[in-house]
Amino acid sequence: MPARAFSTVRLVNGSIGDPVLYLDYPGADNALLFDGGENHALTTQQLADLEAVFVTHHHVDHFIGLDRIIRANIDRDKTLHVFGPVNTIQKVYDRIRSYEYPFFPFQKIAVQVHELDGGVERTAILECTKRFPPPQVTERPWDGRVCYENDSLCVEAVPVDHTVPCLAFALAEKPGHHPDPDKLAAGALRPSGWVAEVLRLLRTNADPSTELDIQGGRFRLAALAEAYFAHSPGARVAYITDTFFSDALRPQLVKLAKGAWRLYCDSFYARKEAKSAAQHRHMMAHQAAELATAARVEQLVLIHFSQRYAGRYDVLLDEAREGFPRVTAEVG
Repeated sequence: MPARAFSTVRLVNGSIGDPVLYLDYPGADNALLFDGGENHALTTQQLADLEAVFVTHHHVDHFIGLDRIIRANIDRDKTLHVFGPVNTIQKVYDRIRSYEYPFFPFQKIAVQVHELDGGVERTAILECTKRFPPPQVTERPWDGRVCYENDSLCVEAVPVDHTVPCLAFALAEKPGHHPDPDKLAAGALRPSGWVAEVLRLLRTNADPSTELDIQGGRFRLAALAEAYFAHSPGARVAYITDTFFSDALRPQLVKLAKGAWRLYCDSFYARKEAKSAAQHRHMMAHQAAELATAARVEQLVLIHFSQRYAGRYDVLLDEAREGFPRVTAEVG
């Protein structure tokens, strides 16, 4: 199993609340959020660390937290990326413009919204310094796979089958050097901006004898690499929710989740609710297990349980474990 670079991976509301997945990396403001539902369990600082938000669809339980995300970042001088299905640009703009702002000079947030619609990506930048004028939309072809990429990872997206336009996502870390969260937690140096600088030097094959001044000390690059970093092929995390599991969609979902360290998967219904699953376009727990087996994932985390199973969520866990043994859920 490849080492994982993220220091935090948190299913914010567990398996029974709004599906929200938060991932953070040590030493930089580069957290990622999958889905924009209720997020009060995250601090304002955690939300202010966000680099990108990936919204599956615009139902209230996946979108209501956008206001708090914008509020946490409004005073930042940064670009916050927001990805979602068709109509995301207008919906994000409408939410932002529903409030009045003082427009202080230090409020420099720019929200770059990306709308993935079939083979097209539409983009608009909503800028606070320009008082959030109506979005100017640009368009380019999109091959239906990678939607976001930085030096450390890429995020893939595929359209899924829900009652409204909806996406599923997977994060794939790139091979190479990554911060090792366990080493950083045990080490003498506090994670901060030096982590990103060391990572940059390692990835550009800098001289191992290069010295850096960090927190009052001087350290060689080689020693820092040994003490705080790992070389890894990278880990994969898949996030799939609110979709019907059809024969037509199955190959795309298997490809998206292939080899994932962890698959967070919609498990709204038990097997006997097949009619409701088809009507409301959700997966059943045993189908999440089928997907996990076909994709050969390490762990399956069941999410988005229907409230009809309150007090008896073991029904869903038991059905999933019949097909895949390494299943968990967060219901406590």
